[in-house]
Amino acid sequence: MASDHRESAGVDGQSALLDLLSAIAVIALAVLLGSVAASLAATVLVEMGIAGFDTTLNYVARSIAQFVGFGIAVAAYLSLADAWSVLRARSLDLRSAAWIAGGVVTLLVVSTGVRAILSQFGIVPATNQVIAMGRENPALFLYMIPVTLLFVAPFEELVFRGAAQGLLRRAFGPALAIAIASALFGAVHLIALIGGGTGQLAYVVVAALLGVILGGIYERTKNLVVPIVVHGLYNTTLFAIQWVDATGSATALL
Repeated sequence: MASDHRESAGVDGQSALLDLLSAIAVIALAVLLGSVAASLAATVLVEMGIAGFDTTLNYVARSIAQFVGFGIAVAAYLSLADAWSVLRARSLDLRSAAWIAGGVVTLLVVSTGVRAILSQFGIVPATNQVIAMGRENPALFLYMIPVTLLFVAPFEELVFRGAAQGLLRRAFGPALAIAIASALFGAVHLIALIGGGTGQLAYVVVAALLGVILGGIYERTKNLVVPIVVHGLYNTTLFAIQWVDATGSATALL
């Protein structure tokens, strides 16, 4: 495989730069196609009188279309570049299940811990748009659970861990690939944030740290399906917590 050859034989500066630019390009293409797909989905629903732009249905449809766009972008790029070998995936087994359980717990602990540390310095991470919308309409949190499991986690991981980290790995090795891909993962979240300044930077840092964990899991398991499931279950847990908090369901059960 091309990626294995590069790791064992080494690469020159030009090849490394090409892989770095390729990783950035595949992310940029994913963001672009995702935005176009989301816009088209929203327009179709509005024009057909199915759902206004500010409705929950429209947001859910935009989210699905956006991440399908991510998948199309990766498929197109890896096909044109003949770089499918950078992806590593196989079916899950018992060892994978252990990694998944540990990964979800680790993400939750790190996320909560980092936010607690930031709060000691008066820093509150910016709010993601979906969280702000869900607080206005808690049902959105429930709708987003299947969306995140089926679309958000699979296609985000395909872009950042599968394609970007894979391209970077063959030039720089696993450690630097994880660091760069995770930094890009954090930075891309800027487009979905409400707020600015220190809050945005804090959110990006938290997202990047979570990306490091997901990237590490991918490199240890050599199976993209594992970080996909970890990411999906982590998001699902957050949405469930947000729904309980927004609806007061926990109090109602006491």
